[in-house]
Amino acid sequence: MARFLDLSSELRNRVYELCFLHQEPIDPWTGYNPRQELTPGLLRANKTIHREASSLFYAQNCFDLCRATPEDIALFLGRIGRVNAEYIQHICVDFPNLRDLEVGNVTFEEDSGDIFATIQSGCAKLRTLKMSLDSTNTMVLKLDALDYPKIVIEALTLVNSRFRAISSLQDIVVEVYENSLSEYLRRAMESHGWTVSEIEYVEDWGSDRSSWDYDWDHDFGYGGGDDDDDDDYDIDNDSDFWRRAGD
Repeated sequence: MARFLDLSSELRNRVYELCFLHQEPIDPWTGYNPRQELTPGLLRANKTIHREASSLFYAQNCFDLCRATPEDIALFLGRIGRVNAEYIQHICVDFPNLRDLEVGNVTFEEDSGDIFATIQSGCAKLRTLKMSLDSTNTMVLKLDALDYPKIVIEALTLVNSRFRAISSLQDIVVEVYENSLSEYLRRAMESHGWTVSEIEYVEDWGSDRSSWDYDWDHDFGYGGGDDDDDDDYDIDNDSDFWRRAGD
């Protein structure tokens, strides 16, 4: 019987896709998305499989960092390791909170600025930022209530400058409820190259996000091991490998 690693890379990648790719964003705090629970067992087979599957898992899935603090995000990126963090290309996050909405004085709430700085420093290959629906709707209502175009322009320009500081970023997607966005705000967002995505309103019953319930250290947290030794290998019993891989 042929070993898994004897299969072509195309077949192995197809298996990885079936096991690890998810249409919905993955919540790192629970290891769960609304459609499918994660199944990380294959990652623990040997170093080669772990490396191959981890690169696909982190690069092609979207990670839901909404409602997270800067400390939460830094801890998550630290626990998966620098190599895996640099694979991440798609993130969903809350729209930045703004304060002092006065002409010439618009600034970020401290946590919002720190969140994007943490993402910028940890995710070197990030391509897509998606702004969460509820957070964007909150900011849209706040900006619309101002009825002062100059402040709106200043606020969105500030937000765009924070986004564009992430040099690898290619796509900025702003989710809004259908018919909730004024034409003026839409044009202002699109003028910065953002994609405005309208979502039908569906009542959300919320989610129970436990703090670090999911064992990322054990299941997904390591991917930077050596490239040799493609044979069967007991990773779980090699504590030195886990130490090296987390570096």
